[in-house]
Amino acid sequence: MNIPAMNYLGCGFIWLFMLLTLGGYFYLLSKTGKKWVFMLLLTAAWFIMGISYIFLVLGVAAGEWYITLIRTIGYVLHLSTILTAIAELTKLGRENKLRM
Repeated sequence: MNIPAMNYLGCGFIWLFMLLTLGGYFYLLSKTGKKWVFMLLLTAAWFIMGISYIFLVLGVAAGEWYITLIRTIGYVLHLSTILTAIAELTKLGRENKLRM
């Protein structure tokens, strides 16, 4: 079984990003008390993408339908993260504008 080093590197970074995002969420929660939903969505997106890399490292062919499905779900979660972050930051901006 000849697995490209890029799969190992991608897998490691994906799981690192997931842990950093989850850690950042709890850090911000402890410092501000505000729950940022987009960070949880981003953590879930990295988790889903990490699962696809686990399959690739285990030797599953990248063209299998479930790898494509898992990655599509990951990309949809990334997109929902961006949209949720925009909505939350817009709401925060409106609240700050009303205070002025």
